[in-house]
Amino acid sequence: MNKSFNYRLSFNGFSSMARQSGAALFISLILLLALTIIGLSAANRSNLQTRMAANMHVQNLTFNAAESAIGAFVVDSFTGDKLTPGHILFDLRINGNLSGVCYDSVGARVACAGVYLDGDRSGKLQAQLDARVLSDCNPTACGGFSLGLGGNRVGCRVFRVDGTGTLGVQSQSTSMWAYEITRC
Repeated sequence: MNKSFNYRLSFNGFSSMARQSGAALFISLILLLALTIIGLSAANRSNLQTRMAANMHVQNLTFNAAESAIGAFVVDSFTGDKLTPGHILFDLRINGNLSGVCYDSVGARVACAGVYLDGDRSGKLQAQLDARVLSDCNPTACGGFSLGLGGNRVGCRVFRVDGTGTLGVQSQSTSMWAYEITRC
């Protein structure tokens, strides 16, 4: 007795021999397209964040250069004899202002043409100082001092010192007010 059996596998009513309509291919292509869009968006965002970080780094460098110009002015003003020509405070008192004073990488006062803080001149990071006398021999600007005793009038000379740091086309500035007690 020979019996023949016909076996057909069936899953949820679909036979393994059923027609294939390509739904799996269509769904996989849609998923691939969605993943590609997500990947491109992530790459674009990463590129934007890299540019923002580089810009912030340049801003920090230029601000630090501006601060170093003011710091170099402070060091320069406390160094040497303030009554000799060439001293920064003497020049500021005589001229009323200083413009375009630059400092090199060791803090020396130099002309601004071609002087850069980074040494190799690749980035052209520059620290520049502008200073001017705002008030000369003002007795009310020096709070806490006995003014005008014995015919010797004491007053304050008020300076505004502006530091500018430049790197390429970007620059940052900062300011400081300085007082010098003087005999008028």
